[in-house]
Amino acid sequence: MAGFLYFTKEEVAFTKESPLYKAVPLSAPLFLEADGLKAIPTDNPVVMELSGIPEFNNLLNEVSGIQNVIESEPEIQKQLGKRPVVLALDFVGKNVLYPVVISNLKSAKEREGLELLIEKLTGIARTSFQKRNYNGYAIIDVFDSDGENVLSYSVAGNLVIISPEVILVEKCIRQLDAPGITDNRYFNLVNRTVANQSEVAWYINHRRFPEFWANLLNSTTKKKENEFGETDRVNLKNDVLKIKDYASWSELDLSFHDNRLTLNGITAADDSLNHFLSVLQGQEAVSSNADRLLPKSTSFYIGFSFSDRDLFFKNLENYFVHSEAYYDREEKIKMMEQNFRTDSREKLRSLVKDRVLAAITSIPTEAEMGSLFILSGQSRKESQELFEGMLANYAKRKDIEFESMVSTYKSSDEQNYRIYEFPYPTLPGIWLGGAFDFVRARFAAFREDQLIFASSAKVLEKYLDDMDSGETLRTDSDYETINKAAESKANLNVYGNINNLYALRHDLFNSGINKGLEKHEEIFRKFNAICWQVVCENNIYFNALNLGYRQKPKNDVRAKWQCRLGAEVAIKPQVVINHTNKANKEIIVQDVNNQLHLIDADGKIIWSAPVSGKILGQIHQVDYYNNGKLQYLFNTSEKIYLIDRTGTSVANFPVILKSPATNGINVFDYNNNNQYRYFVACKDKKVYAYSHDGSILNGWIFDKTSGTITAPIQFFRVSNKDYIVFSDESQVYIQNRRGETRVNSSAKFSPSANEITLNTQGVPKMVTTSNDGDVFYLFFDGKFAQKKAGKFSSEHQFEVDDINGDGKPEFVFIDEDGLFVFNEEGDKLFEEEFDNNLLAVNLYSFTATQKMIGVTDADENEIYLFDAKGKQYGGFPLNGNSEFAIGQLKNGGPLSLVVGDDDGNLLCYELE
Repeated sequence: MAGFLYFTKEEVAFTKESPLYKAVPLSAPLFLEADGLKAIPTDNPVVMELSGIPEFNNLLNEVSGIQNVIESEPEIQKQLGKRPVVLALDFVGKNVLYPVVISNLKSAKEREGLELLIEKLTGIARTSFQKRNYNGYAIIDVFDSDGENVLSYSVAGNLVIISPEVILVEKCIRQLDAPGITDNRYFNLVNRTVANQSEVAWYINHRRFPEFWANLLNSTTKKKENEFGETDRVNLKNDVLKIKDYASWSELDLSFHDNRLTLNGITAADDSLNHFLSVLQGQEAVSSNADRLLPKSTSFYIGFSFSDRDLFFKNLENYFVHSEAYYDREEKIKMMEQNFRTDSREKLRSLVKDRVLAAITSIPTEAEMGSLFILSGQSRKESQELFEGMLANYAKRKDIEFESMVSTYKSSDEQNYRIYEFPYPTLPGIWLGGAFDFVRARFAAFREDQLIFASSAKVLEKYLDDMDSGETLRTDSDYETINKAAESKANLNVYGNINNLYALRHDLFNSGINKGLEKHEEIFRKFNAICWQVVCENNIYFNALNLGYRQKPKNDVRAKWQCRLGAEVAIKPQVVINHTNKANKEIIVQDVNNQLHLIDADGKIIWSAPVSGKILGQIHQVDYYNNGKLQYLFNTSEKIYLIDRTGTSVANFPVILKSPATNGINVFDYNNNNQYRYFVACKDKKVYAYSHDGSILNGWIFDKTSGTITAPIQFFRVSNKDYIVFSDESQVYIQNRRGETRVNSSAKFSPSANEITLNTQGVPKMVTTSNDGDVFYLFFDGKFAQKKAGKFSSEHQFEVDDINGDGKPEFVFIDEDGLFVFNEEGDKLFEEEFDNNLLAVNLYSFTATQKMIGVTDADENEIYLFDAKGKQYGGFPLNGNSEFAIGQLKNGGPLSLVVGDDDGNLLCYELE
C-alpha cells in the first residue's frame, strides 16, 4: 500500500484530470476506491478488533506511517494524503493475486514532494531508481541493496500507477489505449450509484470474481453416487468458476459501525446476457419470514422470495435453457417425470406460493450435514393431495406400496405428522440451481402451509419439534443482532452463523486460508453472523450486506476471562487433564449447535469440532493406548466417540449404536489396567456393553429392561464383589459382570430418573429416590431402608453426600423453583425459593469436610452457591445460565468456576 504514493521523475505540469478507472485492467476481479489515507477509521471497534491480526495491523501502520511522513515533511504537499486512490487486485502467473495502485498528480511540484516521500519510506536514494521506456511511458523500477525489485511505477498522463509486480504496471499502461471498464455500460450504471458520503467503494467484476474466490477454496474432489446412478464430483475450486454468469458489475459502499460492517450498493445484470440475477427481473421485494420458518439451530440459509411466482419460474427456466447445465438438468427432470407420471416442474411450481428456502441445521464430524428445503404452500390440503399423488404414482411405477413410503411422527408438542420418503434427494439443486446443491431432500412433511424436505428423518423430526416448541431462528441472539440491520423485504436472502460454519473451514478453504483462520480464531469468532440481501426494484438490484461483530460483553466485570463460543452452552463444562502439561488444566464443553470445544486455562479455544448431536451424560478421559496420553470418550444418541487432544477421532471410533442411546455412556476399568468397558442403554431397552476397542462384549448376556434407562449405568466394587447397577421406571437392576442378577432387592418402588450413587458412610449402600421423592437405601444383601424427606414431583433432581462434615449423608433436592436440603432423619436444614424453575443441582468439594451446593436459574442468567446451612458463597449470584464446573485450572492457583452465559460465552470466575 505504501507504493500508491510513489511517482516518477519526469518534470511535467499536470493540468488535465483523468478518471482513475481508465487504467484498471479489464481482467481485475475487484478493486476499491478510497477517499484518501484516512478512509478507514482506526478508532472504530470493528477495525480495532481486526488490528489484532498482524497482517491487517501492518497495513494500518503502513498507511499511518505514510500519513506521518506527509505531515512531518514541509516539502511534501499535505493534500496528497487526501487524494483518492484505486487499489485493484489482478492475477499474475499461476492465478496469484497482486495489487496495483492508481492515483493522480496535479503538478510537477507535487511530483517532487512525492519523490521525497518514496525515498523516506523505502530508504532507497532516488539516484538509484532505474528508468526505462514502455509503450511511450517511463517505468521506474526501485531496487533494494540486494538487487530485488521493491516496486515499479509509472506516470501516464496525470495518472500514477504502482505495483510490486511490474507486469501489472505494464498491463495498466496498455489498458490506457484500449477500451476499458469506463466503456462498459454496466460498470457505468453501478458507478453512478456511489454514495457521496462513502469513503470506501468496492467494485466487483463478476465475470472474473469467481477466479478470485477459487484462489481461496479447497481444491479436493469428493465423489458420491446420486439417485440416478451417476457419480457426482464436487470440487469447490472448480465449481465456483461456474458462477461467472451471476451478473455483470456490482458497486458496494463500505460503512463502519460499532457492531458491524455494511456494504450497500447495486448490481447490474441483463437477461440478454443470461445473468442469473435476472431471474428476479420483474419482482417486487417481499418478506421471506425465514426466521419464523427455520429452527434456532440454523447455521446457514439461502432463500428466494418473489411477488410473481409464475414469472420467477419462467425466468428460471429461460436461464437454464441458455446455461451449460441445461442438457444434464433436462435429462434428470425427464427421469423424475417418467416415475412421477406427471409434469414435475408444473407440479412443484404449484406447491410454491412466494418463497423457497434451503438451510443447514447441523454440521457433524462425519457423514453429511443436516439440511432443510422448505416450500411455502398455497393450501396445505391441496398441496398435500398433489404431493401424495406424485408419490403414489412413483410407488405404482416402482411396484411398491405407497404406505411403505409413509410413517407417522408425534412431535414433542403431541402433534401428529405424516413423514414421506422422497426418492430424489438432489431435487433442490436440479430444480433451482447450484446454490441449492448442498441440500438433500430424502424425507418430507407438511407443517401448516409449508412442505418441508430434510436430509434425514431425524433432522425432519427435530425440525418439527423445534417449530412446535417455538425454537425458531428469530430466538437466536446472533441472528437477532444482525437482523436488526437487515432489510425487512428482499428477493434473495443469505444468512450464515460464522461460529457454526467455522467447523466447515477445512471443507471450504485451502490450507493457507485455514492456517490464518486457526491462528486468529478468537478474533474471527467475534464476527458472529453475516447477512446478504438483494432487493429488486424497477429491475435494479440493490445489495445490502452486513457482517455482524459482537463486542466483548460488559455485563460482568468479575469474570477473569470470557471465551466466545458463538452459541449457548449445552452441557456442564468439565475441567479436564492436559496430559502434555499437567500443571495447567483445560475445559471441554459443548454448545447448543453441537460444537465441542477444548479451551485452555486462559480461555483460548484450542479446537472446535462438531459431533452428531447433544452429548449425553459425562465426557470421560481415558488412556486408550495405555501410554499416558488421554482421550475423550462420550456418546450422543447415535454414536460413541473417542476423540484425542487434537479433536480427531481415533481407533475404530466413532461407533454407531444399534439403537438410539437413552443415557450417557459410562466407562469401567475393572482391573485398573486401562482395558476399558463401555456401558450404554438404548431405546430398544437393551443395555449394551462394549469392549476396549468398541466391539460388542461377548460376555455380557443381559437381555432387556422393562422400561427406559436415563441415568448412567453404575459399577460398584464392595467387599471384593462387583456390581453393575441401573434402573428404569419400574425397578432397580443389580447385576454381576456378565449381566446376571446378583442381588434381588426386597424394595418395591418406582425409581426416579436420578442417578444411583454408592454411599459408604456406615453400612455400604446404594442410594436413590422413588418417583415421588422418598429416599431409598438399597443394601447389598437385598434389604432396604426408606427415608421420608418430602413430597416431590416426578421431575425432581436429587444428590446425596456428607455436606456439613458430620459423617452422615444429607439429601439435596431441587423441584421446579425450589432447593431443599434435609438431614438423614428427614429434618429440613434449609429451603430456597427462586423466581424460575432451576436447571440442575450439583455438589462441589472445597475441602475434605466442606461441600457446597450449586444451582442455576437459566431464565435469570444467574448461578448460586450455598453451604450446608443455606448461606450463599461470597459474591454470588454470578452470571451464568448453564451447569457449572469448579476446579483448579493452574497448579497453585485459586479455584475457578466455569459456566456458560446467555450470550454464547464461557465465563471463568476465580473464587476466593
